[in-house]
Amino acid sequence: MKSALSFLMAAKRCEIAGLRQLALTSELVNAVARLVHALQRERGMSNLYLGSQGQRWAVECREQVMRSLALQTKVLACFDQMDTEAAQSGHRARLFGRIAYALQGLTALPRLRERVQAQSWSPAQATAAYIRLVSALLAVVFEAADSAWDPGISRHLVALFNFMQGKEFAGQERATGSALFAAGRAHADDQQRLLHLIESQERCLQVFADFAGDPLQQVWQLAQRPDILASLERLRRILCTAAAGAPLDAATSQTWFDACTRRIDAMKTVEDALAAELLALC
Repeated sequence: MKSALSFLMAAKRCEIAGLRQLALTSELVNAVARLVHALQRERGMSNLYLGSQGQRWAVECREQVMRSLALQTKVLACFDQMDTEAAQSGHRARLFGRIAYALQGLTALPRLRERVQAQSWSPAQATAAYIRLVSALLAVVFEAADSAWDPGISRHLVALFNFMQGKEFAGQERATGSALFAAGRAHADDQQRLLHLIESQERCLQVFADFAGDPLQQVWQLAQRPDILASLERLRRILCTAAAGAPLDAATSQTWFDACTRRIDAMKTVEDALAAELLALC
C-alpha cells in the first residue's frame, strides 16, 4: 500500500511541475507584452502614413516593422516551448485555443502591411485589423491570468492584463488621433470614438489599481508626469471640441503622436515592472 509520504511527494511534484509551467507562461506574457507595444507603435505610424496619403512616415513605418518582426520571433519561440502533449494540458485548452487564434493573426500580418504600404486601405481599415491582432494577443494574456491556480499570481496577472488593456486603448487613441490630424479635418464618429477610448482607459486602469500592490501603484503614479499629461490634454481638447468637418492642422499630427507616445512609453515602464514582478513571484 502506498504511504502518505508517497502521496505527499506526488503532490509536491505536481506543484513543482505546475510552477515551472507557470514560469514559462509568465515568460510568454512578457514577450507578448513587448510585441504588443511594438505593434501599437506600428499601428500609429501606419495611420500617420495613410492619413498623409503616403507623403510622410514611410521610412519610419519600415523601421518599426523590422522591430516588430524581431519581437514576434521571440513570441513564436515562447509558443514553441509550451507543452501541448502532456496529459495535464487539458485544463489549458482555452489558452492553447487563444494562442492558435493569435498565430492566425500573425500569419496574416504581412498581408496587412502590404495593404498599408500600397495605401489600398483607409486608416480605419488598417486600425481595425491591427486592433484584431492585438486583441488576439491580449486574449492570450487573459487566459494565462485565468488559468493561474496560485491566488497571488492570479491577482497579479489580473492587474497586468487590465493595465495592458488600458495601454491598448491608449494606443488606439494615438492611432485614431493621428489619422484625424494627418487628414486635416475633424470627423464626428472619430471624435466620439476618442471619448470612448479615454473612458475605457480609465476603467481598465482603475481595475489595475484595485489589484496591484502598493509598490506598483507608486510606480504608476511616478510614471504620470504632469508635463506629459498637460500636453496630451491640450491636444485632446483640440480634437474632441472641434466642430465636425472643421479643419485641423495636419502639422500637429507629429506633435500628437509624440505626446501620446511619451505617455505610452511611460506606461511601458510600469508594464515592465509588472512583468518583472510576475517572474519574481513565479
